Amino acid sequence: MAAFTVRLLTALVLLLPGSAAAAAGTDPLRRALDGLVAAGAPGALLLDRDGRHTARLTSGVADLATGRPARITDRFRAASLMKSYTAVVVLQLVQERRLGLDDAVDRLLPGVIPHGYGRGVTVRHLLQNTSGLFNFNDDPRVLAPYLAGDLGHVWTPQQLLDIAFEHPPLYRPGTGFNYSDTNFFLAAYIVEAVTGRSFDHELRARILRPLRLTGTDLPRTADIWGPHLHGYFPLGDPPVATDLTYLYPWAWAAGGLTSTVTDTARFYRALFGGELLGPRLMREMMTNTVPDPDTDLPSSSGLGVQRWTPCGVAWGHSGNVAGYLVYAWISPDTRRQTVLAINGDPQLLGAAGMAVYNDVLIRAFCGRRSP
Repeated sequence: MAAFTVRLLTALVLLLPGSAAAAAGTDPLRRALDGLVAAGAPGALLLDRDGRHTARLTSGVADLATGRPARITDRFRAASLMKSYTAVVVLQLVQERRLGLDDAVDRLLPGVIPHGYGRGVTVRHLLQNTSGLFNFNDDPRVLAPYLAGDLGHVWTPQQLLDIAFEHPPLYRPGTGFNYSDTNFFLAAYIVEAVTGRSFDHELRARILRPLRLTGTDLPRTADIWGPHLHGYFPLGDPPVATDLTYLYPWAWAAGGLTSTVTDTARFYRALFGGELLGPRLMREMMTNTVPDPDTDLPSSSGLGVQRWTPCGVAWGHSGNVAGYLVYAWISPDTRRQTVLAINGDPQLLGAAGMAVYNDVLIRAFCGRRSP
């Protein structure tokens, strides 16, 4: 249970091939995806695009209890991919000159942040995770109700921020890096303060509706709308894959998103294709990245996006919440793109299973350029 607690603190943030995978067992990418299921993932969804050709592959099951095969249209908890969406909404306000990247957060949110707390933190620091603000998920009180079995326990954003504010900042703004959901809650509060409307409204008006992301939502309950992958986490002694699908999504603007692989690919293609932000803000988003030690594969962090170098450069984001793991990669010219989602936590896969996941991701994205 102690190991579970540690993993859930950092994350919170099986062997049936699907019919699509069985249809062409000789295809190397299909075989690789089947291998990921054999390595411990209950189910896996892969969208891989190279220019005009897009492969959509599935393997395994969406629900261990019923044995329903995973479908490419299944929704899943996209976790920290949400940070890219939140950053885009904020940067659009910067583009509209309603906000500045170097504006002080305490001045934008008077009464929200305690007087004198986080002095010097700017909007830029929030989006790059360089504010030094404590991550509320690292306080054991946040996970205590869920560890006690109350999966539907509701935290409000303000309650979680208040917990964060009880802890001193970890360093002076801009002098370090720590992955903190606190940053993106404050970013969402800034959106609400500047626009006078809810963050959820702005997300839908600025991104979800214009891009027609009909399989994407920011639920404020534990339900996932429509057909979806059930998420599994190992619990018990010995550990058993346990369904945590309906764990309350308290991560909101930092990680509360549900989506599909198709919608995820569409969003990042629109972002890096210049549909959502102009050239100046895209440069701001992608320059002066800082090393991010919190991803399984080495990466660096821009403003709400991450950068990898598996074979050239891949931009995007990773997401992990109890029961789900997803990586979304896209090349700078948007020609190459891979989204790989599974309904199993990294702790369910273990080190060997995660090595298989990483191999499938890199093999899909890099193709013949794979190391």
